[in-house]
This record gives sequence, structure tokens and C-alpha cells, in this order.
Amino acid sequence: MRKIKLPSLDRVAGFHGVVYAMSCWTVLGLTPDADTRSIKRQYAALLKKTRPDDDAEGFQRLRDAYEQALNYKEWAQFNDDQQDDDGNWDLTGLTVVEVDALQQVTRSLAGISLDELVQRHAMAVQQGCAHILEDTVLQHCIEHPDTSESLVDWAIPTFHWFSAWQRLELDEESITLLLAQQRERIARPLRDALELEDDEDFLQAYKSCTQYLWLEAEVHRQWLNLLLSQLLLDSRYWSSNLFEQVCAGQGWHPGPTNRCPESEWTRLLARHEAPIFLARQRQLAEAPLATPEHRAARMLLGNGPFNQRRALARRLREEDWAQCRKLSSALYANNPQVWAEMPGGTAFFWRDWELSFNDWPTYVGVVLACLIGSFTHFIPQGLRVSGLINIVMITTVVFAVIAAGLNWLVHDLAHRWWLLDDRLSARIRLGLRSDSPPFGVLRDLIPCALMAAALSWLFGPIAGVVYTATLAVFGLVRRRQVKPQVSWEQSSPILKICLTSLGIVVLVVVLGVINVIASQGTVNRNQGLQPWTERSCSRMPATTTECNAPATVEQWYGKEARP
Repeated sequence: MRKIKLPSLDRVAGFHGVVYAMSCWTVLGLTPDADTRSIKRQYAALLKKTRPDDDAEGFQRLRDAYEQALNYKEWAQFNDDQQDDDGNWDLTGLTVVEVDALQQVTRSLAGISLDELVQRHAMAVQQGCAHILEDTVLQHCIEHPDTSESLVDWAIPTFHWFSAWQRLELDEESITLLLAQQRERIARPLRDALELEDDEDFLQAYKSCTQYLWLEAEVHRQWLNLLLSQLLLDSRYWSSNLFEQVCAGQGWHPGPTNRCPESEWTRLLARHEAPIFLARQRQLAEAPLATPEHRAARMLLGNGPFNQRRALARRLREEDWAQCRKLSSALYANNPQVWAEMPGGTAFFWRDWELSFNDWPTYVGVVLACLIGSFTHFIPQGLRVSGLINIVMITTVVFAVIAAGLNWLVHDLAHRWWLLDDRLSARIRLGLRSDSPPFGVLRDLIPCALMAAALSWLFGPIAGVVYTATLAVFGLVRRRQVKPQVSWEQSSPILKICLTSLGIVVLVVVLGVINVIASQGTVNRNQGLQPWTERSCSRMPATTTECNAPATVEQWYGKEARP
């Protein structure tokens, strides 16, 4: 007599092929009695309608269903072949009682009661074929997981499954598959209770784990600890009562004898203390912006409008962004309900701002101030437009370099003296709303005043006014109200590049047109010059009689000039 063996795990779709095999028929639109050829044809037909580029999730679902269906048919074929082999057992030399016992232990277990199963097991033990009944029970439990819970609960302690005393000849792959099914049986109600945010159902499902005696083994106890810790960490719902109950039941506590995995325990404590952490961060958000921690808290948890956070982002430096990343990760892991209410539904709504803010409005103001200031200052002095354009280009480059260095120096100073800058800015709010970001004295007023003074000195007051007005307009536009759930940086970067390039092209074209227009009133080389005969007295001493005034026509013009 031979032992009934089951196929390897790769034949059953990764530990769950048999459990979920029937779900694949719904996806494929076939019945379970379809043959392999029909499965392949149906898959090819559906593949034409489900492209991975159009519906990646649907394509993956179709592919999984196709592989599960083929694995299921292979499993069924294996069982049929095995049953044919088992039907040809050599019964020579067996008594009638032994043959009857063999037939009893290999009969189908569908609908069998526990009392009948106990009797059948007792007969198998008496006749020495208990291992055959064990293999039969194992195969039945794997093939019918939904209707075999009571059978599994009886078989595990009877045959010592999942323990060091289980039969060595037992098929390892089959018992591993059954263990995966039982672990999913335990995890499912716990996971569902957390999704429904039902503390009572979770605690009831947790207490029911005590009826599984095989969980008392150390390896399974470690698995249960890992399962509970991961379920609590992965769930958006958190209950301190649940955590304390699990800690008491599982022996989780600070110290060397803690049964919770170390990495998960640290994260669980952080999430358990998340309300305290969140309250402290909210306090930092309301305090003056003295440190990167204060500025990160204000950015993520501030009570001001969304555009105030956007204005704050323009002042942040690398250490501030690093603290924002740290705080965002903590909120994402431990306060899912909080980050779900943030702009865009994520604690990382600021990521597009980190590299998007720059000083380009300053350079726009420099270009306009140099252009308008040059025309208003030098045109009345009689300077030609062609020379004026050269002045505009040179002064634009010079002032742009000066503005870059000034911004770098002043912004660094303003960042170091942040609190002083805020106090000075609050005093010159100039009637702005209380929720608007203050006008920065160190970071805005000083560099603007210095640049306006330099431009006014060279081009006149109009250039300074143009530069100041340009920065004021950009400042007002940047302070506009933005919808919190739609990031203002989500516009296409290609569109931004195209608009910037278009602005540069328009500026070059305008300067070129002005140059062409200005050139129409001048003459080219030798244009309008007539032959001019050299004056003869130019090479003679001034005392020469012939060269005394008044000069004659012959003296002014040589003989070659006369008609």
C-alpha cells in the first residue's frame, strides 16, 4: 500500500490555488468542468479586450485567473491519476477485515460526522492503516477548506499536525498548505474587525485564538505575535484599548522578555503615543518659528490658510525640508486619519514646493527696470536706439548678478534671524489681513530697497518704481487663495517650460524689432558721401601767400574738382 501524495506547492498557485481556484471561473466566464483547451481559448479571447497598457489591474486579474484555472485542472488530473493508482492496490494476503478497514479509511469524507470519523479512526488504528486515513483527511481538508473546519480541529490534535510530533512521512508541502489555510482562518476575522473599527468583534476573534492549541508551540506563537503587530500597524483604525488588551494577552511589555518583535514594538509604541505626539506638534505649530521643528509643524499642521503654507515654503532651507520629511513620515505611519484630512489627502503635499520656489520674479523685475529705465533716461539725451539696446543688455546682466548675490546674502541672514524678521514684519503689516503672511523686512524689503536705489541711481526713479511694482505684483499673485485639495504645482512642467521659452523669444523679437526700426534713420558705410577733393593749402604752411584768406575756388578745390 502506498501513501497518498499531493502535488507540489507551485502547482497550487502559491499556497492558495486550491482555496481560491473556483474564483477564477467567474473571471474567465467558464464553468469548473471546462477543459484545458477551452481555458486557453477563452483566455486568448479575453486578452484581446484587456490590454495591460489600458487596464493593468484587469490584465493582472485575468492572468491570475488563467494560471489558477490551469493549476486547478492539473490538480484535478493528478487526483484522478492517483485514485486510479490507488484502485489497483495489491490486496493479496489481506484478510476480509483488513480489506474492509482499508475501504473504510479511503472512503470520501464529505458530510461525515465527528462521531463516525472517530470510529473510522479507531478502526484504522486497530488494523494498522491509520496513516492512510491521515493522508485521506489531509487531502480532504486541503480540497474543501470551507466545509472542513470541524474536521481540521479534530485532526490537528489527533495527528499532532503543526508540531514536532507529526508523522515524519507526512507530505511536507501538503501540511504547509494546510497551515497557510489555518493561519488565514485566524487572521481573517481579526482583519475584518479592524476594517469595521469594531473593538468587540476584534477582542472576540482574539480570544477565540485560545481554542487553537497548536498555537502554543513557540514557532506558531511567534507567528501570532507578528500577525497581531502587523495588523495593528497596517490598520488605519487605532484603539488604545485593543492595544492594551493584546499586550496583556501576548505578554508585550518593555523589557528583555518582550514577546513582540522588536521592530514592530517600537512602531507600536510610537503609534500608541501618537495622540501625545500630535498634541505636541500642534503646540509647535502655534509657537514662533524658531527651529526647523517649529517650521515643519507649522507647514504641516498650521491653522492658517493654504496659501500661508505656500508662502512659508519659499523661506525654508534644507534642514527645514528634512524635518518636514521626518514629520510627514511619522504622521503617515501613526496618524492616518490626520494625514487623510491634509491638502490632497497626504502629508507629503509639500513635495512639489521643495524645488519649485526660486527668485525668478527678481530677474523679471531687473529686465523690465533696465529696459524701461534705459528708454526713459537715455532717449531724451539723444542716444540712438542701437546704442541703447547695448546698454540694456549689459546693465541687465550686471544687475542680475548683483541681485543673485544680494538675495543669497540677505536670505541667509533672514533665515538665521527668523524671529527678528517676523517681529519687524508684523509691525509694518500695513493693514493686511491678520491671516496673510507678513511682509519680510530682512528677506524682502532690504534687497528690494537696495536694488531699487541702484536702478534709480543709474536710470532714474522710474526704473526703481518699475522694479518695486513688478515684485509687488508677483507677491500679490503668489498670495492668492488656492484650493487646499488641489496642489497648485500640479500643472504640466512642459507647459511651464513652453511659456518660459515663449517669453524669452518674445523679448528677443521685441529687441530685434526695436533695433531694426532704429536703424532706419541712420546711414550705412559710405552712404551719402560725395567725392571731396583734398584742399591744396592743407599741405602748406599757414604763412603762405596763396593760402591767405579769403581762399579762392582754386584753393578750395583742385583742378580736378572744377567742371
